[in-house]
Amino acid sequence: MRTIAVAAALSAALAGFPCWAKYPERPIRLIVPYPAGGTTDVLARLVAKVMAEALGQEVFVDNRAGAATIVGVDAAARAPNDGYTILLATATSFAVNPHIYKKLPYRLDEFIPIGFIGEAPILLVSPVSYPARNLPELVSRLKADTAGTAIATTGKGGFSHLTAAMFFNAIGAKYRDVPYRGEAPAIQDVVGGQVNLYFGSMPGTLPHVSAGRLRAYGVTSEQRSPSAPAIPSFAEQGLPQVVATSWFGLSAPKGTSSDIIATLGAALAKAMKEQSMRDRLAQEGAVTREMSPAGFADYIRRDNERWGVIVRAAGVEAE
Repeated sequence: MRTIAVAAALSAALAGFPCWAKYPERPIRLIVPYPAGGTTDVLARLVAKVMAEALGQEVFVDNRAGAATIVGVDAAARAPNDGYTILLATATSFAVNPHIYKKLPYRLDEFIPIGFIGEAPILLVSPVSYPARNLPELVSRLKADTAGTAIATTGKGGFSHLTAAMFFNAIGAKYRDVPYRGEAPAIQDVVGGQVNLYFGSMPGTLPHVSAGRLRAYGVTSEQRSPSAPAIPSFAEQGLPQVVATSWFGLSAPKGTSSDIIATLGAALAKAMKEQSMRDRLAQEGAVTREMSPAGFADYIRRDNERWGVIVRAAGVEAE
């Protein structure tokens, strides 16, 4: 009887410890540092839906937009490391912002990579009426413009601005930044010929290229994009320095257990095998690849170094 009583007492005591529970026992919050309704948010919700099916628990999106993703990333860094708050990590948050902002409220080492979702290149376009018909003609024309060619961007420090700085630095030419409040008005003015050049997203620019309203000179991925196989990369056209992609994946606060990271990683891997997920990525000009948490960590490190060079060349810095 004494043995039975001791065993019962021990079982009752152990039942109070969460480490004995099977993860996950409750819904998981996915912080998305962008507003609801945008491309990144839509993809995040699709990932969350498929992961929820694999995990047996809801994965709900919590949009925390603001300050170039800083608001949402900081919220994730401060969250408990119990596996019930994860972050949609992006190139802006982990590769670009650390070089632009002197005083970020978060550090990269406050996160553990879970897995990679996808990456999308950027496309350089002009109105079809612009005289340069291909990249060599464009480069010659830009080098001859000693005053600096005007190029549309979505604001200082954004992807379009930094990619433009990278490109003009690579060809040794000057440019003048014409900032817009968002991609839609920038593309509208490029289509209309008010500004002649723009580095834009694939989903924003490719429909206009396909419709014959814009001319494309190259994509910023190392190889051609499967979504636009007829458009060569800058690398294959002799500009290997012009490589930049907008990527996203999942991360968790530092200290999250390796078992939980493995569980989340397996659910994400299953989500990325879904044809609906791959089809939606293709619609956005994005591609995915298999990547372990360690491989994703190395990917982030290398991209961080790449954007550091770009930001310094652009002379961009914020408080």
